[in-house]
Amino acid sequence: MEVISLSIDDQTLDKIEEINESASFNGRSELIRKAIENLHQETSDREKLEGELNAVIIARHSHSKEQKIAEIAHKFDNILTTQLHSKLTNDKCLEVFHTTGSADRVIEFYNKLEGSKNTESVNILPQD
Repeated sequence: MEVISLSIDDQTLDKIEEINESASFNGRSELIRKAIENLHQETSDREKLEGELNAVIIARHSHSKEQKIAEIAHKFDNILTTQLHSKLTNDKCLEVFHTTGSADRVIEFYNKLEGSKNTESVNILPQD
């Protein structure tokens, strides 16, 4: 097994410790391996989506990043059918997007949100 160096901020390290304690992993390495495996599975599942796709995409972000999220969303106006903005707390917001379009375009939108440093979490829920 190869050993790698990994830089992690204090907030992420706190989350790792919290998960490790509650889930009883055999150390940080096992937890990170499992997280990578789960992310790999999610990515593989998304790659299998094709044709026309209806999906709900949910993004959580800080209020100060609202404009950045809007800039991303405007680039995908052709697939957005509905957008709902909710204020969760003083600093946290939730965006719910309903999308309809080619699976490639919907996944591209999801990937832009997920890859953005302006989002805290992003989920996609394909609809039948």
